[in-house]
Amino acid sequence: MVQVFPYSSLVTALAVLVYVVMILKVGSARAKHNVPAPAMDGPPEFLRVFRVQMNTLEQLVFFLPSLWLFATSWGDMLAAIIGIFWPIGRLLYARGYVIDPKKRAIGFAISFLPSAILMLGALVGIFRRLVLQ
Repeated sequence: MVQVFPYSSLVTALAVLVYVVMILKVGSARAKHNVPAPAMDGPPEFLRVFRVQMNTLEQLVFFLPSLWLFATSWGDMLAAIIGIFWPIGRLLYARGYVIDPKKRAIGFAISFLPSAILMLGALVGIFRRLVLQ
């Protein structure tokens, strides 16, 4: 039986698209602030954009497996409903961090919380299957 996960697939595509936007922003910031690759240091304006991209990558590694493990345990729609907050939170995180690093907390929370819920839910689902087998 083939399982189809269109909603989780859409959330995954949106999450990756958000990350691609972050990559492009770093490239633009490199040009704007004259920070040639492979340099990773520059003015604070560049460093904030770069840190947004790196933190988003770090969070993406936590989010994507959590989303998919949850989807296989509890269903596609529920996983996507929880997961859709991740890309929204990441955009808010980026906007806040670039303006002032102290303004990143709300966006961080909005994106971290779904990942944590998805991972905890996935673990419960996995253990439930193991016990019920």
